[in-house]
Formats: sequence, C-alpha cells, structure tokens
Amino acid sequence: MLLQLYEGGRKMLGLTILVWIFVLGIIIGGLIVFFKNKKKKEDFDDFSLESERKKEKKLFDRENNEKDYNENDFKYEENINLTEEKTKYETEKEKKGKFEKIITDNPIIKWRKSPWWIVIGIIIAIIRFCDGPDNKLQPSEAFQNQVKNQSIEDLYKEWLDTAEKYEENGEYEKAEEYYLKAAQYNKEIYMVIGQMYYDNIDKEKGIEKLKEAYEKGAYSAAGMLGESEEEKGNINKAKEWYKKGIEKGDLYSQNSMAILYEKEKKWDEAEKLLFKGAQREDTTSIYLLILLYFETDKEAEMQKWKERLFNKPQRKNLSEEVRDIVLYATGSENDRKYLKILLEAEIMENQGKYEKAEKMYTEAIKYNKRAYNDLGTMYYRSYKNKDKAIEFYKKGHAEGSLDATYSLTIIERQRGNKSEEEKLLKMCAEKGKISCQLDYGEMLNKNDKKDEAAKWFEKAAAQKEARAMFKLMYYYFYDKKDQEKGMEWAKKIFTEKGLLNLSGEMLSLVNDIIYGK
Repeated sequence: MLLQLYEGGRKMLGLTILVWIFVLGIIIGGLIVFFKNKKKKEDFDDFSLESERKKEKKLFDRENNEKDYNENDFKYEENINLTEEKTKYETEKEKKGKFEKIITDNPIIKWRKSPWWIVIGIIIAIIRFCDGPDNKLQPSEAFQNQVKNQSIEDLYKEWLDTAEKYEENGEYEKAEEYYLKAAQYNKEIYMVIGQMYYDNIDKEKGIEKLKEAYEKGAYSAAGMLGESEEEKGNINKAKEWYKKGIEKGDLYSQNSMAILYEKEKKWDEAEKLLFKGAQREDTTSIYLLILLYFETDKEAEMQKWKERLFNKPQRKNLSEEVRDIVLYATGSENDRKYLKILLEAEIMENQGKYEKAEKMYTEAIKYNKRAYNDLGTMYYRSYKNKDKAIEFYKKGHAEGSLDATYSLTIIERQRGNKSEEEKLLKMCAEKGKISCQLDYGEMLNKNDKKDEAAKWFEKAAAQKEARAMFKLMYYYFYDKKDQEKGMEWAKKIFTEKGLLNLSGEMLSLVNDIIYGK
C-alpha cells in the first residue's frame, strides 16, 4: 500500500511544479499586503484623541453586552508603538480599541481566519507528499524501513511456520530451506537448524551446524554444544561451551552450567549463576533456584522465590509441570518425599542407570500416584518400550493419577482412536486437569461446537491457563462479536499474575489488540 502511494507521488511531479508556482505567487502577494499594512500601521499613530474616545465607548458597550468577548484577541498589543505624547492620554482600554481596529481591518489577519488558509495548508501538505524527502524523488530511509518492516515481519512468520510444518512431516531439506530464509532476520534460527539435525538427522552433522550457528551469532547454540559434550562424558569441554555462552549472555548456557554444578554438589557456584538469571526474571532460573533451595533445605529462600514466581504478571513460560513441582517442594511431607525421590530417579535415568531409576520411581508411588506416570514415561522415553509405558499409564489411571490419564489420551491420539481419546479427555477434564480441559475444548472447537468449547476454556482459564484465555479472547472477538468481552480477556492476559504457558508471541499479539497497533 505504501509503495503504491509512493509511486503515485512520483507521477505527480508535474502537478507539484505548478502548485509551487501558485504558492510562490501567494507568498509574494502576501508580502505586498504585509508592507502595505505596515504603512497603514504607521499612519495609525496620527489618530485623534476624539476618535480614540469614540472607540473606547464602542469597546465598553461590547464588553458589557457580548459574553463571548475574548481578550486574547489583543495578543498583538506589544507590537504597537504609540508616540510619547499619545501615550499620556491613553488608557488601557484605549489601547485595546486600537488593536481591535488592527485586528478588524488588517487583511492578513482576516485571511488567516478565512477558509483560504486551510486550503493553503492542504496544498502545502500535498506538495510535501508529492515531492518526497528530496528532489530526486527517492524514498527516505524511514519510509524504506516502514515498508521493509511491514513486509518482512509477515514473511518471517510465514517462513518459520512453513519450516516447522516441514520438520514435523520429516521433510528436513524443505524445512532447512525455509529456516535459512528466516535466519536472515533472526540469527538464533541457525541454532534451530543445528538442533533439527542433532535430534532428527545426524548428531555429528548437528554438532557441525551448531558450531556454525555459534560463529554466526546464535550464541544459544553454546548451551546445546555443552549438553552434547556432557552426554558424552566430556565435562570439561561441556564447561568450556557453557562459559562461552555465559560470556555472551545466554541464559540456557547459564542454567545448564548451574545444573552441572549442582550435580557436582557445588551449591554456591550454582546459586550464583541461578540468582543472576532469577534477577532477569527468567522463569527457568527461578524454578531451578527453588529446587536448589529444596535440596539444601533453605525453606525461607524457597518460599520467597515461590512467591516471586507465582505473583508476577506477564510471567512467560511457566508450565503446569513447573508449577506442580514447586508446589510439591513447598507442600506436605509426602509431597516433599515424593519430589526428593523423583529428582534422584531422574538423575539415575539421565545417567543411563535405568534399573536404579525404576526402583526409585516405584518407591515414589508410595507417596504420590503420579509416579506411575513418571515410570511409564521412563519406559517410553528411555527404553523406547511403548507397550510397557502404556501398562504403567493404565495402572496410574486406575489409581486416580490424572497425569497418567492425560498420557493415555496422547497415546490414543497417536493411534488415531478419536472416540477413546475424547472419552478419556472428557473424564480427565471433568476432574480438573488443565491440559485435559484445554485439549477437550479444542476438540469441541474443531467440531464446530464453539459455545461448548468456550465453557471448557473458561474452566481452564479459571486455573490461570493463558492459552485458554487467549482462545476465549478470540471467541468473543470473532465468534460472538462481543468486543467488550473480548477486550476483558485480553486485559486479563496482561494483568493476571502467575499465568501458565504464557508466551512472548501471545503477549505481543495481546499488546497489539489492547493498544490498537
């Protein structure tokens, strides 16, 4: 649109020249009138005292009979220089009378108050638009940036979405093609390419891509490179990469180094790093800091950071899982025993000590039935044994673990068993699991049952689920055409504390809606 307007302006060059000639004529005419008026002003000093007194009476009558009289009309008072003799006899109102005469009779003043002044203003605005920032009719830098930002922002999102879809479908070459387009405008996308190679194609090739990403300025790649070395047991090399990332301000590297220090029982070093991230309001850093205080039995510090985690509006990336773990850390004795065993079991699993991990997960069931889901996930994740995983998910479901029930819904979704998925989702949603409420609402939404879906989104939103609030906002804006209700949900996303799964992209879109950008 802007480009079209600009091109139209170029075509108006001939008109611009004619308009300029017209305006110059007006300016010259104005100057002639001005100098004539100046002479008139000088002649005005010869007015008789009698005429001034008549004017005083006229002014007196006006002051007493016209309520809309405006003394500001006489702001030009300081420009009149009466002779010394005349000043002796003049009162303040006589001076006002003089200026009333100037304002009444001065053609320039009359012209300023006339519609012609507006016309001239419009003409000048047209000239500025047509002529552009310079005589060469080249778009300004600001103009170029405006056009560029409008188009590139949309293209960037389109490229990224397309790349992600190709990656999900296993079309990695196509995915890389579009990731590279997006990487021109966000260097961190180079890291995403490296991660794609590392996770899905070839680990060694992935490492090469991650190193390239780091050299190109995607410093978050340092964290992944450190992790890859840590997986190989190369702790010193891992630390080298983490340090490189930390020097560049990468929070992922910083948190990864802190976790490594925790494994080595270097609590002070870990705390210093996590505290730095927590001061930057990084959700992961605060979460890890709470766990560190849990491990070191610092109850007061743990509670302090828990409050900070849950009581800040616009807190990004606070997941349901993180919230639950923090609640276990600060909960009952059984909750704390469960979490203690869970953390130890995860360490064993990450080290490949699956038998020890299984024993620990089994022990944790005594304190929390959720451990059935943890055990099933270990089999699914580490053993690649889906059947054994399902066995534990079903046991957990039977024992009342909503986490296990939700895992079963995912299994049924993968199998394409929609009827069983819907049955489990509804059951789980009715018992209050946020993820189930959200997914069940989405299922109803896809089946065009928008009003029924909205009811489940409201249940999830009542438990501070930001994604549900976001869906409700769109539901009221676009389905119900209720702008007031839609705006209410938009403002809740902005102002409510401790929301779950709030993303930066979500906040950006809500900001545009609220402030009309």
